[in-house]
Amino acid sequence: MAARQCPNCMAIIPAGKIASFSNDLVCTGCGHPLGISAFSRYISAFTGLGVGALVWKIASDHYAGNPGSINWLLPIVYAYLALSVVAPIVLILLADLHLREAETPPAIHEAPAHHPSH
Repeated sequence: MAARQCPNCMAIIPAGKIASFSNDLVCTGCGHPLGISAFSRYISAFTGLGVGALVWKIASDHYAGNPGSINWLLPIVYAYLALSVVAPIVLILLADLHLREAETPPAIHEAPAHHPSH
């Protein structure tokens, strides 16, 4: 089965929905709730962390010889931006979908009435 394909109706889920609604994903074809496998999430997270670490190392080496008031912060910002871009892209490319049971909303419990103390 291809990545981003519903296992129930074999419809291809748009990439934007995978990135935007990864926790509340619903098939566009059959309307069944879908989940993304833990393996796909782990691969995307670790790939993003790896690229972020690589970007941090390259930026740290670049700014090491340039003393400045903000040069220590720029490698961290670049690494965060790299992680924020790479992880969703990898998740879009490798998302392995599975059927998820429809969650029932939690029951509303009434709070006990206030009992005045005697």
